Amino acid sequence: MSACLVNSRLSRTILILFAVTVFLAVSSLAQTFPGTGTGAIPDGSSPNPTCGAPRNITFNVSGLVGPVISTTVSFTMTHTFIGDLQVLLIAPDNTTHVIFAYVGRTSLTGFGDSSDLNGTYVFADAHTGNIWFAAASGGNTFIIPGGNYRTQQSGPFSPVDPGPPFTSMFPVFLPVANPNGTWTLRFFDCAAADTGTVSAASLTLTSLGPTSAPATISGRAITPDGRGIPNVRIMAQGGELEEPVFAVSNHFGHYTIEGLPSGQTYIVSVASGRTVFLDPVRVVNLDTDLSDLNFVSEADHR
Repeated sequence: MSACLVNSRLSRTILILFAVTVFLAVSSLAQTFPGTGTGAIPDGSSPNPTCGAPRNITFNVSGLVGPVISTTVSFTMTHTFIGDLQVLLIAPDNTTHVIFAYVGRTSLTGFGDSSDLNGTYVFADAHTGNIWFAAASGGNTFIIPGGNYRTQQSGPFSPVDPGPPFTSMFPVFLPVANPNGTWTLRFFDCAAADTGTVSAASLTLTSLGPTSAPATISGRAITPDGRGIPNVRIMAQGGELEEPVFAVSNHFGHYTIEGLPSGQTYIVSVASGRTVFLDPVRVVNLDTDLSDLNFVSEADHR
């Protein structure tokens, strides 16, 4: 096999692996966790507002590295009289954010908006839907459309249309030191008579990722019997690198690539004009120094 053909195939392999690795690195930042504990929301009682027991839907969050920079919570539910409800999202350290509460109430002794919920409602900082405005736009039996909404301050508030200011989950959950653990979506029904059920929920969290402390990849280019191969070029690309970095093996086959941000995924490849290697391309998740990334040639190097 000619050196040109080997290098051509190697180049195509590197490009394909690089594209797949970049896609996985980007898509893995956001993770979605299903909720457990769905069911009926216990009814409140008189005098208003007297809240019933909570319906707690929990999310078992794991695998996040770094602070949360984006939060999306989605739930499918039915409930008559939205003004009865408080909906809260609670992080593992008890940091709490109001999704919506007491919609349409101008005082704590009022009953609020009588519109109903029947659909899937998704709340995120990027959305612009106003659930107070939506509730105010219909009559007593109006069903608030499912869709994308922004979180808002709790009632009581006046005027009810457009309701209280939008809020953001980003500054609330960003300081949570460890986002892994049990998150809770809590529903309270705070008035008697009208009831409802939550049938599904999910929580999507995007973490910033690990810190980028420098790390080193080192190893040897060697023959099958362990003899070093000099003047072999080793290339690392991917992660946070703007361009590939290179090292050349010394007389004993040793090479070192320094200053790579840790917590990243790299493609490390080897190339030599007259040597073919068994496994010339490696994908490395570099969390700390890696000292034994060796490349072995197909046959004894002469």
